[in-house]
Amino acid sequence: MRVIAGQVKGQKLKSKTGRKARPTTDRVKEALFNMFGSEIVDIDVLDLYAGFGGLGIEALSRGARSVTFIEKVGSHIEIIKENLENTGLDERSEVVQGDVLKEIGRFNPKSFDIILMDPPYWEGLIVPTINKILKSKLLKRAGIIAVEHHKNDEIKVEFSDLNLIRRRDYGNTRLNLYMKVEKGEV
Repeated sequence: MRVIAGQVKGQKLKSKTGRKARPTTDRVKEALFNMFGSEIVDIDVLDLYAGFGGLGIEALSRGARSVTFIEKVGSHIEIIKENLENTGLDERSEVVQGDVLKEIGRFNPKSFDIILMDPPYWEGLIVPTINKILKSKLLKRAGIIAVEHHKNDEIKVEFSDLNLIRRRDYGNTRLNLYMKVEKGEV
């Protein structure tokens, strides 16, 4: 796992493999950040189910103002902190250990421009997490939620405050990008 572009391009990141660990591949990470383009610069990002921090660190390297990481697994939290320290990006970040569905409610009234979500596959966390984000008003107007999931794990719910603006498959991985819209907007 490495940083693909930006301030610390090429920096290797520590990770582990195993049943509970599935770092985002470089191909998927590059595709995701190419979709954001320069819009990642000087924004606030929330990285949910952060794993080892690869997505959030990529955002920081590409110029995000700040990234808040939320991860439940203690050993992953230690790796996120180590990766942030090794890249020198720790001053623009906050690392929170806890269950995402419990922790995201504590940020109100703070909101984010982009929310990255890479929940464990097949655990039914996508819809409850998005609903909690919307209820907690964590996403700024015209903000984006990027969801990484298995392509066969369909999201069968439409969200009244979100428009699906992009869907791409990369092998077994699917990226869905949702943009927040105000009621009454098209």
